[in-house]
Amino acid sequence: MSYNPIFGHQLNSNNMKRIAFLAIIIALSLSSFAQNYKITGTVDLSDGTWLYVGQANQKLDSAQVVNGKFTIAGKMSEPISRVYLHTDKYSNYLSFWLEETPLNIKLKAGEFKKAIITGSKTEDDDRKLVLIKKPIRDQLDSLNKLIGLEKNDEVKKTLAAEYQKARSQDHEMDITYIQNHPHSIISVNLLAIYSSTWGKEKIKPLYANLSKELQNTSYGKNVQQFIELNRNIKVGDHFVDFEQMNANGKKVKLSAIKGKYILLDFWAAWCGPCLEENPSLVLTYKKFKDKGFAILGVSADDNKSLWLKAIKKDQLPWENVSDLKGDKNEAALIYGVSAYPTNYLIDEKGKIIAKNLRGDALKKKLGELLN
Repeated sequence: MSYNPIFGHQLNSNNMKRIAFLAIIIALSLSSFAQNYKITGTVDLSDGTWLYVGQANQKLDSAQVVNGKFTIAGKMSEPISRVYLHTDKYSNYLSFWLEETPLNIKLKAGEFKKAIITGSKTEDDDRKLVLIKKPIRDQLDSLNKLIGLEKNDEVKKTLAAEYQKARSQDHEMDITYIQNHPHSIISVNLLAIYSSTWGKEKIKPLYANLSKELQNTSYGKNVQQFIELNRNIKVGDHFVDFEQMNANGKKVKLSAIKGKYILLDFWAAWCGPCLEENPSLVLTYKKFKDKGFAILGVSADDNKSLWLKAIKKDQLPWENVSDLKGDKNEAALIYGVSAYPTNYLIDEKGKIIAKNLRGDALKKKLGELLN
């Protein structure tokens, strides 16, 4: 007989056996929620170099290189997940599909994206899709470079039209893949990535065609959340209200922002084009704020300190809010934001009168409206 401090009474050997058996069952049940993985590999980095496995700025596990080899083992919440293998500060990085099956990765410093990965059927399938899409992706890269170098506006306009056509072809290839592979994790991941880009009406039937198992993954739940929240808002529509925390931890509604014209500005501290736009936006705000112009900034950050640091550094004087859910910001899902920065200009009646006015275009529009 023994005394158990939790149950508060003496336990005989039979009771102890029952409790031990229950403990084993509970442990097995809990373990079913976490999947084991093991990665072995080779890399030409110096001994002691740290390698990390992570998702969305979250490090899961790590290991050091020893004699040009490494082993990283741990647990993940789902049987198959898209992860990054990277060195410190992402000086080298690789994105791939991690599964329960043992994986082997052969890496070369400076060329992580050319890694040879064996042991993952999902990764094999993904590489096949990448290979099929390679010609159209090469065309997109080439057109993007030409657009950046072109000085003639008419030629640039023609190149931009060709780029959009090729981009549409690229998306159609993804959509065809999703339609033909309703049991593939790659399909639901593509839907999660392009939900805002393709829009609710296009992704709803694609999502409905997926297996229930895929719909219940984290990727599937992200797609479902978009479908539930998105309002397919366009210029000419009335704004949709929402509420999020500001930099001081106070809840603020869009409808609480007062002004003749309000700019709803979706941005993020990690977004280079957003930070480039901020100085111009600050000048525009100072010029028109006394005439009835107001701004509500909505941040797609998940790191509060980086968000607050960006507000302070760029000296943004207007109200800024965020739910700190990154690119899954609920307001961004409502408005179907697919790129940053994105903004909406709202008039005093609550009607959206313009979208994505930046720099001189925003100044010109406000000059027409407020002067």
